[in-house]
Amino acid sequence: MSAAERTLSIGPHARQTPRLSVLTPFHKHDPSPLLKALRGAPDGVEFVLLDDGSGSAHLLADVAHAAEALAAPVRIIVWDRNQGRAAGRNRLIAEARAEYVLFLDADMIPDAANFLAIWLGFIDWQRPYVAFGGLSLRQAAATRETALHHGLFARSDCKPAHLRERAPAQSVATANLLVRRDFLAAHPFDNGFVGWGFEDVDWALSAAQHAPIAHIDNSATHAGLDDVDVLMRKCREAGPNFARLAAKHPRQVARFAAHRTARALKLAPQWLRGVFAWLARDPMGAAPMPVRCAALKLYRASLYAEHLP
Repeated sequence: MSAAERTLSIGPHARQTPRLSVLTPFHKHDPSPLLKALRGAPDGVEFVLLDDGSGSAHLLADVAHAAEALAAPVRIIVWDRNQGRAAGRNRLIAEARAEYVLFLDADMIPDAANFLAIWLGFIDWQRPYVAFGGLSLRQAAATRETALHHGLFARSDCKPAHLRERAPAQSVATANLLVRRDFLAAHPFDNGFVGWGFEDVDWALSAAQHAPIAHIDNSATHAGLDDVDVLMRKCREAGPNFARLAAKHPRQVARFAAHRTARALKLAPQWLRGVFAWLARDPMGAAPMPVRCAALKLYRASLYAEHLP
């Protein structure tokens, strides 16, 4: 059953078709810092946000206030209940008006002051089907609670374009992704991915069969780092989605390190998972960060193993 929705229109009305639609879904996470960072956007940019069932009037009021300060056309779609990341992005695609859309997650902060201008220039120069700008931690300080996520993300996700190009589809995330809207209309996200994880990897692996994926260095900081409890919850939620990904793309996913590790752990005793979790949490404060990161990856792979045939 589809969620009931309403739409808030904020700011000036676009006098002509925008050149770029910035699309941001959010669920109980305030995208106001992102909107603040995007003030002074170039002409021809519209912003479309989706409140995916947050159910908070206070949060929605804060987002609307931040949207007003953009002085650009903004629409906020509000769903009465959560529909998931894939469905939310498909709804944003349908609402977008520009030839190109830029997915920016609610917890991202652009690293360059001219971040949107760089994307617009790349559109004019290359006319890409798909392009990924990259992720960073330049503006994200590691706290004691988020140190593990900071360490893991720095090692796995913060890579320059020339390294991402070695595995262009596998190196894509919808946190900072530019796509032609007509290409998205022909190749939408799979709504079968619910909960957390892998809907963007699935989309990228499918998209790469139809168009090249470009990579540029126009990064945004992942400012919404999680503590260990949240990381482990997301690992548990991602298991069914990882299995769906592997079933849809068996040849590609078989090359993923996470898949090989999950296969190796299928016959491992259950108590090993507790050891991995204990090392990742590091209650004694003695484990080096590379050890904690490796332990979390093994914990995650042991959960994926449960859902693989």
